Amino acid sequence: MCTLDFYEGQGPLDGVLCSYTEKDKQQYLRAAYEAGIRNIEVESSVFAAMCNACSLPAAVVCVTLLDRLEGDQISSPHEVLAEYQQRPQRLVGRFIKKCLSAA
Repeated sequence: MCTLDFYEGQGPLDGVLCSYTEKDKQQYLRAAYEAGIRNIEVESSVFAAMCNACSLPAAVVCVTLLDRLEGDQISSPHEVLAEYQQRPQRLVGRFIKKCLSAA
């Protein structure tokens, strides 16, 4: 899911602007989870809109860094985050190779 804003649409309680409670946050996140949402992304809608406006085929690959039902802060070690950063690059690289070999 992509939010309409950078921060608040993810449901964090530790931001500068916060107009909801922990209970509100949990209800929002549980409803999203029950609807099948497993990641909240904050920039892809603008990227997709720009690509669409230019008739460029595009895709978005996301990495989930934390479980917002458990908290708002990333606590993974640097090594784990570095690995997470590599995963979408490997995925896209394999996809491109597959497309090129089929052509």
